[in-house]
Amino acid sequence: MKNMRNVLVGAAALLLIGGGCAQQAVDNGGNGDLSSEPLKVGVMVPLSGDAASYGTSVRQGAELAVQELGLENVELVFEDSKCEGKDAAAAVSKLINIDGVDAIIGELCSGATLAAAPVAEGASKVMISPASTAPTVSDAGDYIFRTVPSDASQGLFGAQLAKDRGFERMAVLYTNDDYGVGFDAVLKERAPALGVSVVASEAVERKTVDLRTQLTKIKGANPDVVYIISNSPDTAAAALKQIKELELNVAVIGSEGLKADEVVAGAQGGAEGLIVTAVSAGTEAFTAAHNAAYGADPGPFSAQSYDALHALVQAHASEGELKDALYNVSFDGVSGPIAFDENGDIEASYQVFEVKDGAFIAQ
Repeated sequence: MKNMRNVLVGAAALLLIGGGCAQQAVDNGGNGDLSSEPLKVGVMVPLSGDAASYGTSVRQGAELAVQELGLENVELVFEDSKCEGKDAAAAVSKLINIDGVDAIIGELCSGATLAAAPVAEGASKVMISPASTAPTVSDAGDYIFRTVPSDASQGLFGAQLAKDRGFERMAVLYTNDDYGVGFDAVLKERAPALGVSVVASEAVERKTVDLRTQLTKIKGANPDVVYIISNSPDTAAAALKQIKELELNVAVIGSEGLKADEVVAGAQGGAEGLIVTAVSAGTEAFTAAHNAAYGADPGPFSAQSYDALHALVQAHASEGELKDALYNVSFDGVSGPIAFDENGDIEASYQVFEVKDGAFIAQ
């Protein structure tokens, strides 16, 4: 169990709109300018491999936070962790022992975060994931936080969504990693309690692009909805494409990993009608600032990365150990309210999108 301190302090964030950009002014309780003390933050994300687009989104969110918050004395050090456990453990070790960072943002994939967590925990270094949603991350250690809610909450939300949409027979297709296994377990527990039977549950390895065996088994179970859980864009796109090819005439719900333009493009028409449960993509002001900086809307987990950097800076401006200060942080972030509970988790909040004419439309 984590440090039980969860006192909300008076530090507040006010979102100011001006000149087409979002700027954050922070009242940090009289501790001075947030940028006055140097802070070195490692950003450990996949910058290569099948999840590199997610890593780019997180990188841009952190960079935008430095720019928008005016953090002249914050240094970001990037390390490619490839969304793989071995690489993440090596990356966090390098960031701590060679680069000398004060804290780490990362990883994205839950398995990679769980592999890196013992290294950070052993070195007493804070690590905040903007994307790892596996329920087991809650127990990864006192120094492990996240600005994205646990799938213990998203599984219930997704099961309720299936119920509300009138589905009665659900099949689950999930990646065989900490993220997929944890999410699948929550759906199996929650959906039947709501009157939605889980008639099939099939696992695939991350990066797999031939899912016909699993989808054929699912088709034989006669579901009316398939829930796809994947943080691999290639796997998700292949699943959607092959569902169409196999004439599996069902509705499809996807986890937040499917809310990516490359998934829609790779599905070659198979994503039309896809329903996605997703965490916030950010406020209108954040979206405007991101467009001004990068010429595009924020990608997955960019807003959560922005808020992770903001939380670290706000905690750094407080007295005492960075870990303890984080448990006391509270502000309205661009992705939603940020306040960490005793497990380093935040309150859950989700949005629903549907793909129409190749675009994600908020429901």
